[in-house]
Amino acid sequence: MRHVILSALLLFLGGAAASAAEQGKPAPAEGKGEDVYARITAAYMGGDWEELAKALAARPAEMARLTRAQRADVEYVRQALAECRSVWWNTLKAGKKAAFIANVWGRPVNVTFDPDAKGQTQFKIGEPKVDLTVGAEAMALDSPDTGEYGYLKGDLAGLGMWQTLSSAAAMSNLPPKQMALIGDKDKLRFSMYVTFRGNLGALYYGTPPIRRWGLHIYLAAYMPEFGQGDVAAARRAAAAMLLVEILRSPSTYPSLPLPDSLAAEEAETKLAVHYKFMLKRGSAWTIAEDKAFRAAVRAFASANELKVLEAAKVTLPNNLTFAMMPGEDEHFQTQRDKFIKAAFDKIKAAAK
Repeated sequence: MRHVILSALLLFLGGAAASAAEQGKPAPAEGKGEDVYARITAAYMGGDWEELAKALAARPAEMARLTRAQRADVEYVRQALAECRSVWWNTLKAGKKAAFIANVWGRPVNVTFDPDAKGQTQFKIGEPKVDLTVGAEAMALDSPDTGEYGYLKGDLAGLGMWQTLSSAAAMSNLPPKQMALIGDKDKLRFSMYVTFRGNLGALYYGTPPIRRWGLHIYLAAYMPEFGQGDVAAARRAAAAMLLVEILRSPSTYPSLPLPDSLAAEEAETKLAVHYKFMLKRGSAWTIAEDKAFRAAVRAFASANELKVLEAAKVTLPNNLTFAMMPGEDEHFQTQRDKFIKAAFDKIKAAAK
């Protein structure tokens, strides 16, 4: 039986819900609704799931003091926590070899945690399943140590793991017969499809800091020093969606203001680099922005499933195309540059 092996950064999302107050300790004093809301939003936006679980366990009387808008935000946070913080993390916390199933985009992925494993993603052609082997590197997810560009090592690890799981889910979406027909000339398209789907999954399922880190490196792929190869092309395809979303509704993303000016030549690249340097771990990204962006990612992912595999072309939210194959995007990029410049000028003119 043939195998397709994809090298991956197998680092696992982790964190378990914190328990309630220990028995025998005095109950905490009731706080104001604003205090509870601030704790919940700060923990969520900072990617601190342990503190978030504690904050969400606030007394009913405290929760009752929240405004209607605050309660809606808290409900969104609860849903995101339930969807993105699966119970299988407890299995990893034990540090012993174990197997479990992770669901990404509604598709099951078989995962084995083996501290002695080297880390490899394995797909068996002819069988409708994907098997991941996660090594000891997975435990870096919650690391508070400094990583890159002000992000934590835990953020980097989380992005890598969600990319891996989402890539595996993309492979599991392919009929076994179709997988068996993939030849050498199709391997690049297949690799781009899987990488692109992995990028989107990480943006949707990661914590807010993981989302910002993902966007940071995806936007960096527009820069010459980070823009070579098929991985960079798949990153740009994901980042292009953010640019379109901002231009379609700039008021939805108040923490990501447009630059004062934008030249027509290579407008897409210039706007991408502008936001690359703006997206930091401590950015003032709001709950409303996070909610809107995750919804946009989910819609974008739904619109770009198996048909992306056919030609390695992505349909952006404005119906323009991003071609990931080498040498095929020049025409489409010219169209996107024109759209971006026109939309930018229209927004600036309306603001006068």
